[in-house]
Amino acid sequence: MKEESNFVHRKLENGLEVAAEILPCAKSLSIAFFVRCGSRDETPEVSGISHFLEHMIFKGSSSRSAQDVNREFDSLGISFNAGTSLESTIFYAMLLPEYLEECLALYADILRPIIREDDFVSEKEVILEEIGMYENEPPYCVDDRLRQKFFNGHPLGNPVLGSSQSVKRLKSSQLQSWIQEKYAPKNITLCACGNVDFEQLVILAEKYCGQWENPPEKEGLISPVLKTAEFLPKLGFESFSQRQAARQYFLSCGPFWAKGYRERLACRLISSILGGDVSSRLYWEFVDSGRAGYADLVYSQFSDAGYFSTSLACEPEDASENWRRLEKIYRGAEDGDISERELSLAQNRIATAVVLDSEKAWERIFSMGAEWTSVREYHSAEEEVETLRSITLEEINRVLEKKPLTQALTFCFGPKKIRF
Repeated sequence: MKEESNFVHRKLENGLEVAAEILPCAKSLSIAFFVRCGSRDETPEVSGISHFLEHMIFKGSSSRSAQDVNREFDSLGISFNAGTSLESTIFYAMLLPEYLEECLALYADILRPIIREDDFVSEKEVILEEIGMYENEPPYCVDDRLRQKFFNGHPLGNPVLGSSQSVKRLKSSQLQSWIQEKYAPKNITLCACGNVDFEQLVILAEKYCGQWENPPEKEGLISPVLKTAEFLPKLGFESFSQRQAARQYFLSCGPFWAKGYRERLACRLISSILGGDVSSRLYWEFVDSGRAGYADLVYSQFSDAGYFSTSLACEPEDASENWRRLEKIYRGAEDGDISERELSLAQNRIATAVVLDSEKAWERIFSMGAEWTSVREYHSAEEEVETLRSITLEEINRVLEKKPLTQALTFCFGPKKIRF
């Protein structure tokens, strides 16, 4: 067992990991099963299967129906849900500590589900409807297309939902095989945060999950390891029309894999300085002025890759001028015009958010769990704030020098094609 501050973790004999951040003043508890399985694990033949399985987990097990699952969670006052991303599927719950055993027993049961054919058929229709809604709502459908082209054949470009065609092809037997392979205990981490009795947590994890078995070692659908030296993203500018769109949109991806904790935080600071919700350059230039409905810059980090993404929506007649203004802001940052004052404000904003979130078990479970399962690191809120405040303007400028924001793949689309 390793202990750092209020963080503890242990591995069961079958490979399942248990990790917890103990918040001494917390009254509540959050738990989450992080399954290292997402859309990047999928081949085109089973695209969307991870998300589909997320839905099916709550349809029940050999001993519980979907109604039983919902009734039991509700009777304990437990708030629960799940989500699928590029790299993981997460099943989580917020509860009172006295209901930990009941919650773990319930989740342990449904994470070994029975795929009933009736449930499979009905849920497929739900997911196909979800995909249809997604495809008809710009800019969301274009976001998938942008990422697919940007990642240039790498599975990080896979759509989480899959496509209508791939989901229609899926069979219930494929989902059952996916469970056996990807939901193996060695591929799962049980995280907890808040009012945690760690020894009790381990005992309960052993009681309800310790009998889970790993499948025989074999070649399967394994995520390719992305080597940044070999990764050649697509860059450039493309403009096209999308008639159902009322506004003009800009979406872009620019490659940057932050190597190390300080560089990841530097990327967050850059996003806040240039494109945070408020008090950022993009906010004042476009949103506060009324030139655009929204404009932001976000940094996304994966286990072996990362990128900056820009989103801007405006009236079609303002698109050309807004694009010039956006490029000017980014070029200025690349040339080193970010000030110490801007850096200090961003550090204060993020530090405040970190401290506020550290008091909420349901917030910390995601940041702590994602960091531990993705890069095998843990940093307390205090350490995060201390590191944030120590990052210098020189470090910010080095990041922008290594991968300029203007080197990106950008899609411009809306009711008409615009030429620049």
